[in-house]
Amino acid sequence: MVNKILSYLLKGIFWGSTIFISNAIVSDITNSPAIYLFHERLAFHAVGYLLFGIALSFCQIILEIERLTMAKKIIIHVVLLTCSLLGMGFIFGWISTDSPFIIMVFLVQFAIVYGVIWIAQYLYEKCQIEEVNDALKKHDMEK
Repeated sequence: MVNKILSYLLKGIFWGSTIFISNAIVSDITNSPAIYLFHERLAFHAVGYLLFGIALSFCQIILEIERLTMAKKIIIHVVLLTCSLLGMGFIFGWISTDSPFIIMVFLVQFAIVYGVIWIAQYLYEKCQIEEVNDALKKHDMEK
């Protein structure tokens, strides 16, 4: 159990760091005003991204609960991720609370990215399953 928690923690730190560095690079390359936030409060934002990465990683636990249907797992997972990101986004100032429209745009973007990731994961796993099935058929034919 301790190993599993440590694994999730380290994965979270990895993803949080990766997201933080990616955002900083993109902001710098595009000369986005967001880069000034990074420079002004670098440690503050770095901690926020690390915490989000850890939350992201621990949300994966939901997907491992065998007694839940896949639909329930996905619904719980997306709700937890959305709440984590919105909560941290408000706390760390990544999401403006000035307008409900901005929050809606964020939620739509999040839904699109979430959907694309799940579709990519589905296609990858489908391809893996087909490869295993083909290997099994080939093995059965050789007998």
